Amino acid sequence: MELDLEKVMILLHRKWNSIREIERLTQELDETFGRNDGISAVMLLQLRADEMEKVEHCMEEIWQLGEGSREAYDKLHELIESDLGQAVGKSPEERKIFEIRRKTQKLLDELKVADQRLNQKMAGKKSFYKK
Repeated sequence: MELDLEKVMILLHRKWNSIREIERLTQELDETFGRNDGISAVMLLQLRADEMEKVEHCMEEIWQLGEGSREAYDKLHELIESDLGQAVGKSPEERKIFEIRRKTQKLLDELKVADQRLNQKMAGKKSFYKK
């Protein structure tokens, strides 16, 4: 069974959209903490958790696409796990998959910085990210 590259692209794009939403919610959370609005903060944390669950679900669906055959799994593993610095797609679909992965990684890197800053701001010396 051949790997459905279009479905992989769709799921990776869905994952990227969820991570963008997590980033937006993180910014909103920062503003909410600045206003000392605990009720809204709890709600935003739950919304973030829901989006994180969507990201996990997308990845589960992606890996399920590789369950049809060993060849499909190997191809999927190459597309999802390969080093983005060296990854070059052989087809337009593969190139798009790597492009989405690069955009996602960039967004994740930015989100980690924002999350670290927010965590340090709120937790101070008890922060997970100690200065």
